[in-house]
Amino acid sequence: MKQLISVLLSLFLIIGSGITAYADPEEDAPVDIEITEEYQYTNRISSSLSISNHTATCTSIVRGFSGLADKITITQTLQKQNGSSWSYVTSWNKTYNTWLGTFVNTKSSLSSGTYRVKTVAKVYSGSDYETITVYSSTASC
Repeated sequence: MKQLISVLLSLFLIIGSGITAYADPEEDAPVDIEITEEYQYTNRISSSLSISNHTATCTSIVRGFSGLADKITITQTLQKQNGSSWSYVTSWNKTYNTWLGTFVNTKSSLSSGTYRVKTVAKVYSGSDYETITVYSSTASC
């Protein structure tokens, strides 16, 4: 009986390990996922937005694989919804010479409307890199 349970558990783990989540650069959906196979150097990426008293707090976290990723550049763009499209409000850039980057910025005096944060990360391993784009959930003021 113990052997049967061990075999079933092993099969479950083998089958379950093939399930993968990835960030589609063309998709405008909010993303906060762990990346397991789609990217070579990137382990996790998230983009979030909170708005209070017409001030946006934009947070982007990019984690490469430790020992593999050695540099991360993050471009964070605050966007405002304009009908069915999104318009530029402001952006920030930062480079981290390590495998982890946490980037937080604020923008005050926002006009009423719906906003999101676009995060574009380049995760480097030596001179090679991959680019990932993710979007936060929306927030309104």
